[in-house]
Amino acid sequence: MELRDIRTFLAVSEELHFGRAAKRLHVSQGRVSQTIRALEREVGAALFERTSRQVRLTVLGERFRVGVQHGYDELTQVLRDCRAAAMSASERLRIGYAPSIGGGFTTRVTAAFEASYQRCTATLHAVPLGRGMRPEETLKNGAADVVLAWSPGGDGGAMEAPDLTVGPVAAEVPRGLLVPDRHPLTEHPTVSVEDLTEHELLKPPSAEDSRLRDLWTPRFTPSGRPIRHTAEDLVALTGRSGVLVEDVLTLVARGRGLHCTVTSLLDRFPFPGLRVLPIRDMAPMVVVPVWLKAADNAAIRAFAETTATFTRRRGAG
Repeated sequence: MELRDIRTFLAVSEELHFGRAAKRLHVSQGRVSQTIRALEREVGAALFERTSRQVRLTVLGERFRVGVQHGYDELTQVLRDCRAAAMSASERLRIGYAPSIGGGFTTRVTAAFEASYQRCTATLHAVPLGRGMRPEETLKNGAADVVLAWSPGGDGGAMEAPDLTVGPVAAEVPRGLLVPDRHPLTEHPTVSVEDLTEHELLKPPSAEDSRLRDLWTPRFTPSGRPIRHTAEDLVALTGRSGVLVEDVLTLVARGRGLHCTVTSLLDRFPFPGLRVLPIRDMAPMVVVPVWLKAADNAAIRAFAETTATFTRRRGAG
C-alpha cells in the first residue's frame, strides 16, 4: 500500500464519485477504480458500495477512512518536517515559470513554500522556454532548478520525458482561442474545436514531438476533420528561437493566424484589438512543476508538494 493509493482512497471517500475524484487527482477514472480494487483486495473486503446512482462507504470503509486519514495526515507532516530538516540553511531554490502563467499565482505558492521551509531561500523569475514548449533548455543551462510549465491535455503527461520529473498538477485553466476583435468567430460566446476547420492556426514549433504539438494545437477535430496551420511555424514566423508571448499576440493582431492558448492570456498580457474565446470541448491546460531527474533534491520535491497542497486548499488564480 503506497501513499498515493491512500490519497486516491481519501479523494473517493470525500467526493463519493469516482469521476470527480479522478478529475481532482488529474488521473483517469479507470486508474482510480483500479487503485480502489487493489486496496479492497489487500484489505479483504469492499470499502465502497457502488450502484448506478451513488457511491458510499461501507461500514468497514468508514473504519478504514478514519484510520488512514489520521495516519496520512501524520505521515505527510513528518515528510514535510524531514524534508525541511534535510535542507541546508544556505540552500537556494531557483523557481522559474512560464510568463503566461502569471506572477500572481507563482508568487503566492512560493510564499507558501518559504513559510513552510524557512531554511530554504527561494528566488522566482519568468523564464523563456527556448525553441519549444518544454522547459529542458532552461533547466539544463542552469537558469532554474524547477520550472512551473504549461502542460496541455488535462494532466502532466505532455511534459514527460526520460530526463525529466513532472510533479503534481498545480493549477488548471480552460483553453481558449486568441482571435482579432472583429473575427467572425467572435459572434459566438464560445467555440468548438470543430469550428476551427475554416480558419488557419499558428503552427507550434516544429522541434516539438507530434503528440505535444497536437495537444497544444490540434491538427484534427474530434470528428477527424483536418485543421489548417500556417506553412511556417512560430520560430520561423517570428525569426527568433525563443518565441515570446508578445510575438504571438502581434502575429494574431496582424492577421497571420489564430492561436490556441488559455482563457487567462489577456489578463496577463492585455493587448487592444484581441479577444480570447473559450474552447468548450478541449481539455484544460494545467500547470505542473518540472525538474531534471539528475538534479532531484528535497527542496524541489518540497516545493512541488507545497504547490499542489496550496492549490487544493485555496484554489488557483
